[in-house]
Amino acid sequence: MKTIKWNRDLAVGIEKIDQDHQKLIKQLNDLLAACFAGQGPVMLGKTLCEMQKYTREHFANEEDIMRKNGFPGLEEHRQLHAELISELDDLIEEFEVNADHDLSNKTMQFLEDWLLHHILIEDKKIGRHTGAID
Repeated sequence: MKTIKWNRDLAVGIEKIDQDHQKLIKQLNDLLAACFAGQGPVMLGKTLCEMQKYTREHFANEEDIMRKNGFPGLEEHRQLHAELISELDDLIEEFEVNADHDLSNKTMQFLEDWLLHHILIEDKKIGRHTGAID
């Protein structure tokens, strides 16, 4: 079974952001495990709602950290957050209409791609700006 393992490459060097990312990765891994066990559609709705709530909280925390540190890309980063929340909202809506394994797999791929890309590319910029990472 595929899982995402937290490692130093994913760290942005800001404790609160790294803790939030670890929790999001755990939620994603729980969902991967459920899909592997054939429980994808059953678990997906519950987990998507939890991720939606936690992601909104995380983005608010992250944006606050960026604002306090004078991060120059704050508005662009905020826009990325808004787009990701919108996509997550759309997936939840689609799931409520048609919960099946194909949607579970599509959702899993989206969440994995989004989370890893966002951390490795976008959030690393915050860590570099604050001097937390090189």
